[in-house]
Amino acid sequence: MFNFLRYQKEKKLVRKDNKEDEKGRAIIDLTIKDRSEVLSPFVIDKKETINNEFASILDNAVKSVPPKQNLHLEVTCQGISEEDKSIFQRAIKNYYYNSTLESERKLSNNMKIFFIMVILSILSLVALFLVNFFSAYWLLVEVIDIIVWVFVWEAVDLIAFQRSMLRYERNRNLSLYNCYISFNS
Repeated sequence: MFNFLRYQKEKKLVRKDNKEDEKGRAIIDLTIKDRSEVLSPFVIDKKETINNEFASILDNAVKSVPPKQNLHLEVTCQGISEEDKSIFQRAIKNYYYNSTLESERKLSNNMKIFFIMVILSILSLVALFLVNFFSAYWLLVEVIDIIVWVFVWEAVDLIAFQRSMLRYERNRNLSLYNCYISFNS
C-alpha cells in the first residue's frame, strides 16, 4: 500500500518536471557543443541521418515524457548556419522515420505470428479432442495437452505483453519524428 502511494507521488513529480511550450508540447532542451558529432558519417539514398549516439541521447531525454505527447526540441548550437539547421532537421526526421517504419514492421510481424499461434492452438485443441475421443495412450494425451498450452500461452504473450511494448516503441518513435525543432544560437 505504501509503495503504491510512493509510486503515485513519484509519478506526479516526474510529470511536473517536464516543461511545456504554449501549445502543450514537452520541451526538450538540447545543447550541441560539436555539431560534427550529430550527423552520421554515412549517407544512404542521399538522406542524412543522425548517428546512434545522438539518437540514444534523444531517446534518453524523452523517457520522462509520455509517448503520445508532442515534443518541442530546442537545440542550442553556436555558429550554426541555416543550411546546417535544415540538415539537422532532415537528419532527425529521417532517423525517426526509419525507426517508425521498423516499429510498424515489428507490430505487423507480431500480429502475423499471433494469428499463426491461434491457428496452431485451434489445431492442437482439435487433435487433443480427437485423441481423447479415441481413448489414446495417456502419454500422447499429455504431450498434446502441453503443446496446446504452449501455443495458447504464446498467443496470449504476443498480444497482451509484447504488443504493448511494441506500440510504446512505435509511439515514441512517431513522437520524435513529428517533433517540432527550433534552434537557438
